Order: sequence, then structure tokens, then C-alpha cells
Amino acid sequence: MGQSGTLVSPSKHITFLMYWLSACVFCTPSLQVPKYYYALAQAIHSQRKICLSKLLLASLYTCLDDALESLFRDSGPQNLSGPLWLLQLWLNAIFEKRLRLTSSFTPSCQLEGARLTTLTPRKRSVDNFAKYVNVILSFEVFVEDLAPFVPSDLLGPSWIRDNNQVGQISPSFLDIWIGFLSWDIILSSMRQKDVRIYPYQPQIFSRQFGLCQMKPLPIRRKEKIDADICNDKGDIEAVLSLILHPEKQLSLTPFTFSSSFLVSKCFLRWWCEYYVEKMFTFDDFLKKLINSPLSS
Repeated sequence: MGQSGTLVSPSKHITFLMYWLSACVFCTPSLQVPKYYYALAQAIHSQRKICLSKLLLASLYTCLDDALESLFRDSGPQNLSGPLWLLQLWLNAIFEKRLRLTSSFTPSCQLEGARLTTLTPRKRSVDNFAKYVNVILSFEVFVEDLAPFVPSDLLGPSWIRDNNQVGQISPSFLDIWIGFLSWDIILSSMRQKDVRIYPYQPQIFSRQFGLCQMKPLPIRRKEKIDADICNDKGDIEAVLSLILHPEKQLSLTPFTFSSSFLVSKCFLRWWCEYYVEKMFTFDDFLKKLINSPLSS
């Protein structure tokens, strides 16, 4: 450790970033720092604009895929690596009120992730796991607790706390929300081999649950919220008949959500044009794949 105020050389900073990405962010299984994190660490050091969140999400998807595959191996489940901490933070946020999660620890910094980390159960037991399962099976309707993405009491820097309320969202922050709610193709590996591709489609996912999701624009105050509403009662059985094959009916339905078809006309028009504006061909997909950092 150097003395306070000592300048850090670029090479040492990049080395630290490589270790941080390997051990703390993506949680690789190897004790040695993989060399393929060098390009990413160098980009972060150079303060280049990088969407690290979607790479992290894709890595979590890969980790969960590996966990599922390990259940069917002859050797049985194995120790997993990857950003499972992101899943744990999500579980803490979802079940904080339902499981009455509390902590006597004080987070070291005023960030939501640091606060949620202190709620992680310290004891790993079957009973604790059963509590999560029982709570999931008890969900019958969609409540606000299931989507604690932007709570009003969010801990964090002022730029995010001041931009999570309707009517107070800055134009620059709209780009962040649009990127969060728009489809994308995310890649899960830093190497050319073992690359997995996942679709990122939050809008489609939300509509499958029948959730009302507005276009990521603040509501104009001059308009009344109930003046632009249309309620179209959907035929759930007809939708299911198109999705499910008769010979492969799902027999396990531990919980159900009450579907809601209450949407604004503005959102309905935007949703109908969503696929037309965002439709991409195979050539577009191939171009996106070729231009990715993994192709170099």
C-alpha cells in the first residue's frame, strides 16, 4: 500500500481493474486473473463509454444456465462461479418486506447495493431456502414489492435520486431509461470461444405477465391520467392456445399473476409500432455481432 496522495501509474491502475473485474464483478473460478479482461480494464481506465450492466447480466444468465445443466450431470451439482451476487441483491430487494429481512450491519457507503448486501442471510440452510420458496408460492397478484427497481427512498448519488420521479426526469436521463427498456442482443463472454447470445426484451417480458408499462417518457402534467385510458379485456384462453401446444400443456403452475390490460392510448400506439421500428434482419444481427469487441 502506498502513502495517501501517491499517484498511481496507468499500468498499476489497469492491473487493479483486471483483478477487480475478475474477482469482484464477474467472479471467475480461477485464482489467476484471466488475460482477456485486459481490454475491458484498459477501456475503463481510458474512461471509454461501456455498457457494463448488460455484459454483467448476460454473464449471470450464463451462470444460471450452467447451474441448471449441473443438476442433470451424473456427478451432481457443482460449485458455481459468476456474478451470483447480482441475483442475491435482486432477491434481497424483492423479499425484503415479505421475509422481514433486517441487518445490524451499517453499510460502508450510501448506495442501495451496499444496503441490500447487509440483508443477505448469513446462515446457509435448507430452512432459509424453504422460506424463499414458500414466499414465491404465495404470490397470487402482482404487487409493488415485486418490482422495487426505482423506489422513492433509493440510496445513491443525487443524479439517480433526482431522476426517479415523474416530472423530474432530465432529458439526458431519458436515454438511460430508453436503453433500459428497449430490446438488445447481449453477449455473455469476453472471449471469442464459448460466446452465448441472449435476447434482452424487457417490454415483451412485461407484456407476457400482463403488466402495464408506460413508454419511458414522463407524463405531461397538463393531461389527466384518466383522460387517455382504454380498457380492452383480453381473452387469456385464446392467447394461451396460441402459445402452448395441446400435447405439451404445462401441468405445474405454482403461482399466477392477475393480468391487466389497462394501457393508455399513447402507449398502445407506441407498442403497436415497436416491432416495426425495432425490427432487424439477419444482416443487421450479423453486423452487430461483427462489430462487437469479441470479433476483434
